[in-house]
Amino acid sequence: MKKSNYILDEQLLGVPHSLFNGSNGYESQEFLLFISSLENVELKGLNNKGHRYFKQILDENLSGEQFYKNVIHPEDYPFFLHFLKSCEDLSPGEENETTVRVKSPFGYWKQFLFKNRLYSGMVKGDEKFVLSMARALDPYQKNFRKSSGANLETEKSLEESLNRYRVLVNSLDEGFCIIEIIFDLQKNPFDQLFVEINPAFIKHVRIPAPLGKTMKELSPNHGTHWFTTYANILATGEAVRFEEYAHDLQTWLDVYAFPIGTSKNRKVAILCTDITQRKQAEEDLKKMNEILEYKVRKRTKELKENSDLLQMVFDTVNQGIFLLKPYFGDNLDIVDFTYVRVNKRVKRYYKEEQMVGRRFLELNPQATRTGAFEIFKQTMLTGESKDFEVCFKRKGKSNWFRITTRRQKGFLINSLENITRKKQRTQTLKDSMRFKKQLIKTSPDIILIFNLYEEKVRFMNRGFMFNPKLSQDKVEGMPLMDILPLIHPQDREKAMQFHSQLLKASDKEIMDIEFRLKGPDHSWNYFNARGKVFMRNKKGNVYEYIILLRNVQEQKKTQQALINAEKLSIKGEIARTLAHELRNPLASIDISADILNKKIEGPARKKVSNYVKIIKRSTNTLNNLVTNLLTSSNYSPSVLKKCCLARTTNLALAQAKDRIYLTGIKVIRNFKGPYYINADKEKLKIALLNIIVNASEAMTPNEGILTIDIENLDKAFRLSISDNGCGMKPEEIDRLFESFYTNKVGGMGVGLSSVKNILDEHRALIEVKSEPNKGTTFILTFPAFESEQAKN
Repeated sequence: MKKSNYILDEQLLGVPHSLFNGSNGYESQEFLLFISSLENVELKGLNNKGHRYFKQILDENLSGEQFYKNVIHPEDYPFFLHFLKSCEDLSPGEENETTVRVKSPFGYWKQFLFKNRLYSGMVKGDEKFVLSMARALDPYQKNFRKSSGANLETEKSLEESLNRYRVLVNSLDEGFCIIEIIFDLQKNPFDQLFVEINPAFIKHVRIPAPLGKTMKELSPNHGTHWFTTYANILATGEAVRFEEYAHDLQTWLDVYAFPIGTSKNRKVAILCTDITQRKQAEEDLKKMNEILEYKVRKRTKELKENSDLLQMVFDTVNQGIFLLKPYFGDNLDIVDFTYVRVNKRVKRYYKEEQMVGRRFLELNPQATRTGAFEIFKQTMLTGESKDFEVCFKRKGKSNWFRITTRRQKGFLINSLENITRKKQRTQTLKDSMRFKKQLIKTSPDIILIFNLYEEKVRFMNRGFMFNPKLSQDKVEGMPLMDILPLIHPQDREKAMQFHSQLLKASDKEIMDIEFRLKGPDHSWNYFNARGKVFMRNKKGNVYEYIILLRNVQEQKKTQQALINAEKLSIKGEIARTLAHELRNPLASIDISADILNKKIEGPARKKVSNYVKIIKRSTNTLNNLVTNLLTSSNYSPSVLKKCCLARTTNLALAQAKDRIYLTGIKVIRNFKGPYYINADKEKLKIALLNIIVNASEAMTPNEGILTIDIENLDKAFRLSISDNGCGMKPEEIDRLFESFYTNKVGGMGVGLSSVKNILDEHRALIEVKSEPNKGTTFILTFPAFESEQAKN
């Protein structure tokens, strides 16, 4: 039977300078090692453990890019990719870490802690690589049962033998290390990782700080045949001894390499000796000892200086500060801490005067459950500072503390801050924010926040129900200028003024506006908007304001119905009055005109016949007006059709020709046409006739000039009707379209009110310019027929 070359796993217990500072030898250092490309997250290499762990997956001939997608949990995979990509920003020697779930050979998911750093042992153009070491967070640990009887003496003897072995390895002059071979996906070796070393190893191989690094990182020109030799040892299980010159190290080495561990977790252990400069090595060792002694003396001095400085800090700081030193158990593990120094604030927290010399867990029995003790322990072992929050309960009250801990000269320096009130305020703020969010979600109003820096809608609580196209997703992020076309053309100037007012408003002012928004069927819905300043910059300028929108279309319909009912009632009353007061005089005038025409004979009859005809036409017009007023209670909305504005204006002028003739007015027409608009021709003719008649009445007979212009604007036509009459004062212009308002003797104030209603139905803008004793101009702007068709 062939003699085994293995050393028992238990024989390495206690070997110092291990990769993970484990006290249970290399078996506690089992890990998976990956080397990946940062360019496309392609797997390039694995250690022996990794090849065995993922044997089934690798046998599927997956490419390196598909590997991680198959072994990383799907929920963790996107985060893991982002985590690997973030390694590009790491500095040399810097590490980052995370925890992900990895598929085990048996198909279940297991938590692994990944530590990453940039890997410089592989050069391929500008491509970067990362080395990842993953350790299971719940590694299997062997539990040895205590023996009884005769076996107790055997176990005791074995323990003594192991202790002697620890001393032997630590005292060896030869360099000792354990390495992990790194293979590519085809199981070809291309590097090695130093997992464990003894103090003499660095001296012999002359590589500074090799622990945890790969040979290619430390010496890029190291020959690949070294890795092949060690890989053969793993494959055959046979030890090898050889002497060889390491060109990159410029050193001759006497190497004895042998497999170690089980076949599943096999590594290579190496004993090596520098046979080139033995004497020089001994001299270097002597100098090293002197340096170490100097460092010990220097450190002792520094500890004393730091102790004095720490005492001074203790006496002046407002935070609680306490020093702990580790308390080790029989197995050299940290089982507790002892208070070395405590300032007054910590004593007040604990209400204890004597704390120095007492155990940490004695005063803090909850520390194990809350995790504080474990954090202190890890900080002491790794030297990595921690900042954490913990809750301690005393006498039924919960107190929150923020603790910062760091290792310094073999002690833990800890600062303690009571943050209970901050926690309570934070919770209150969270509850308030939760309430406000629910309030926003359930509000009947649409809430918008406009950001003026980005000129976009930053927030919207919900979409417009009346228009599915204006959903929350589409409106949020919409540029402000894209919102303006959604507002009715007649309301856009008002909306811009509303915007300007908000920019000038104080924080307490609330601005109101009512405007129309476009619906999906090209209809217009009325909205009420209330605006308020939301955020200002450091200079005090508004850069965000909030708008609350409420759909008031139904209220508008109700209001318009009431107004229409009131108008109908007024018109009915006027009609009855006119029917009673006008028809009898009109009948008398009509009859008198007929009699007059018959009585006058000869040449005089020809002279007055034209005037008689005017009287007859006028009485007929007035009779028709009375009839229309009597039927106005059956009011119907305007029916808009394609209509020529120039032709309708000419019809209105033709109907007023008698009035124009009798008053001797000169008419100037500056239009030809056609100018097509959407209009109810009869109603529009009545409105224009009212304006022309009012203009003729305002001018001095035989001196009046009536000027009518039509201009072709962009998608609109502007009709101007100007006179050189008596004009109006500003206060008269403001009340011009009010019902029953008039400054004419015997007038009823109904004509221009009806004109306003008709023009509103035609979506026409009305502007009146007038100066006393100079004249008046009515400016009417109608949307062009093509523009209206585009909207529909």
